[in-house]
Amino acid sequence: MADNFDYNDIAERYIASWNEPDPETRKKLVEELWAEDCTYYNRLFVVSGRGMMPFVVGRAHDEYYGKGFCFRYQNDAYGHHGGMRFRWVMVSSATGEVDTFGEDFVVLDESGRIRVDYQFAMKKPSV
Repeated sequence: MADNFDYNDIAERYIASWNEPDPETRKKLVEELWAEDCTYYNRLFVVSGRGMMPFVVGRAHDEYYGKGFCFRYQNDAYGHHGGMRFRWVMVSSATGEVDTFGEDFVVLDESGRIRVDYQFAMKKPSV
């Protein structure tokens, strides 16, 4: 499958949805980004179906934003044949200090919406 997707745009919109404070705007972003039959995997749980994604993204936003964190995209999306990967960090909104870093591997459908997302999040090592 050859594609002409703007991988950086997809990743930027993905991160923007996790940072969006307004639930209605966040829901609209999620609906534009995720396929109806999507599946989201992280180390703690699996979610199937776009209808659940506004809840998942909203809960993460409320938890981490409430603790003073936000997500930043690392401007490094790369993809081909409908698959893409990108990295992000979760930082203190006050200081910019990195708390957690992560990478997502995403499979897109033919329209460029997220069909499958494998998220890998790691805490910053304490050395």
